[in-house]
Amino acid sequence: MKQRVFLFVLLFLPSLLVSAADAGADFSDWDLDTIFDNPAPEEEEDAPLENATPVKTRQTGVTLDASYYFNGGIAPGWSKAPWHWDGTEDDDGYTHIIGLGMSAGVGLDFQISDVFRVKNTVSFSYPGFALGISEFFFDYAIKNAVFIRAGKYVHNWGISPNFQFTNLLARVPDDASGGDSIIAKVDIPIGVGGLQVLLLNRPGFIKTGLTTPSFREIGYGAKYNLAFPWLDIDIGAFFLTAMPLRGFISLKKTFKETEVYAEGMTSVQHSLGDHDSWGDWRFSANLGVVQDFFADKLTLNAEFFYNGEGQTGWFRPETDLRAAEVSPFIGGVNTALNLSFKPGWFKDLRFGLQFLYAFKENTAQLVPAIAIDPLPNVMVSLAVPMALGPPEGTYYTHNADTNNRPFSIVLLVSFSGSRAFGF
Repeated sequence: MKQRVFLFVLLFLPSLLVSAADAGADFSDWDLDTIFDNPAPEEEEDAPLENATPVKTRQTGVTLDASYYFNGGIAPGWSKAPWHWDGTEDDDGYTHIIGLGMSAGVGLDFQISDVFRVKNTVSFSYPGFALGISEFFFDYAIKNAVFIRAGKYVHNWGISPNFQFTNLLARVPDDASGGDSIIAKVDIPIGVGGLQVLLLNRPGFIKTGLTTPSFREIGYGAKYNLAFPWLDIDIGAFFLTAMPLRGFISLKKTFKETEVYAEGMTSVQHSLGDHDSWGDWRFSANLGVVQDFFADKLTLNAEFFYNGEGQTGWFRPETDLRAAEVSPFIGGVNTALNLSFKPGWFKDLRFGLQFLYAFKENTAQLVPAIAIDPLPNVMVSLAVPMALGPPEGTYYTHNADTNNRPFSIVLLVSFSGSRAFGF
């Protein structure tokens, strides 16, 4: 069920990742092929070592995995939505983007001993000819009771696929720093759940140009899980200097084909470097449901989210040289509706619809999409992201099209595949 929750938002990835430039667009990240068959990223990347085979029976060796992705597409769009045209414009802001992209990743997973494992992945993408290490970490188990992971990797908290306000680790902005996150975490199974504590460092987050860790650059987090048969509960908190102290609780329960989830978060503001000035408590919460119909052909996800942080959830306070940087979510009441339909007429035909609405601003985002796999390793997708509501609304000015066009059409053809080899 959790895998299907992530399907809804990811179905519209082509429209979310349009990147405009005079010379074309970067389509290297437009990959929908893995959405329908593979686990969600956090399940795949962060599977704890304790969930694998018992430590004493783990086989040493090396696994080589490689994935490749090629695509091309066109994305015409307008800087003013057609329903806002009044016939007086000399220029409706029409632009069309023709782009292509390529990406590849090659990973080596070394099981060095029964208790020690190292994994590293090198990735490449075009345009930009970006080459780098996308993950590099080790796992170590102590007496099958303490599990350590440290290095560069993606780690997620939270449940919601629409408003990831409780994914506190992702609330550390990556575009404000000079380096990638390095995480060290320890998992200790306890009873029906377990305790996780971690340190997160992103050099340059506070002081530009800093490339080595400092105490002020380190974030501290802890999360406790209780996995009862009747309810799954997570309770956690995360703190990093210059960000609010945030704590959360998430609840999830599955009734046959229905999954219900709820999350709550408290954030406490403080002055930078002055922890005696705690104040301005803010509360946020959501309630969501995922329901399957017609033998899993139709899946619905609906969510209600109240963002109590509003536009005051800063992670950097205002100074004479820099404006405050604020919460990425729209304040007040937000709703989300996602539909995924696989009619069965053709084996790999899928329809999808995403609708996000913020009451306070009367602003909305609507994205219908369709995808089909006509040949092996080939996918064709079409999405129409559009912003509704007043032109000053957030979704109108910061919409699914990264060129901030409130109405566009995205057509994409992609070729992808992956292989793994064990030694």
